[in-house]
Amino acid sequence: MSQEQTTGAYLVIQKGSLAGKRIELWKECTTIGRSRDSDIFLEDITVHRKQARILFTDHGYALRDDHGSGDCFVNGSPVAERLLNSGDELQFGNTLMTFFANEGTRPFQLPSSRGRELHMGKTPPPETTLIAQLQFTNNNSGVRSIELLSGMTIGRSRDCAIFLEDLTVSRHHATINEVAPGQYEIVDNRSATGTFVNGKPVARCPLNDGDRLQIGNTTLVFRLTRA
Repeated sequence: MSQEQTTGAYLVIQKGSLAGKRIELWKECTTIGRSRDSDIFLEDITVHRKQARILFTDHGYALRDDHGSGDCFVNGSPVAERLLNSGDELQFGNTLMTFFANEGTRPFQLPSSRGRELHMGKTPPPETTLIAQLQFTNNNSGVRSIELLSGMTIGRSRDCAIFLEDLTVSRHHATINEVAPGQYEIVDNRSATGTFVNGKPVARCPLNDGDRLQIGNTTLVFRLTRA
């Protein structure tokens, strides 16, 4: 078995410090934990330094609990080791992620905004290639863009999918919804300082490619592109 795989399997972080990030699974063994030596480093004090690993096996990908404390969850149930199916939800501490298998074994079609598919030598149909992102223009965290999922919250609470460490931002400042395939809107959650789109305060506003969002001191650009 080669060290690098080309299956196209990946994880999408739904909740936690890396919310919105997509992580390709290309190794035989991908480690997860609070240690910076982990392949997937989770800056989450509720996660163990060596929490778990995802193994590529002859039967597919499997999750193994490395700590043995019974706090690795798949679809809400604690597991010691379990073969993963596409769409399974994995939880470690306060971090929630979804596992997606490769194109050949994926049993359902994902909404277009949920990530760029890896098509090996295939031309994807247009309706599956729309990618929605928020791009940071003045962010010091190292995150340049976040791939959008419907219902993503933005705010100063660490429970938000997009966490902004900014005192001018309300705890649950705004929410971005996918109202139809490839169509998004932003909703201000009665924030203290307001949500702005292209310089104008909004309560609810449809988003178009290139729109500039201002939330507190953070400026983000909405992008809707085809892969």
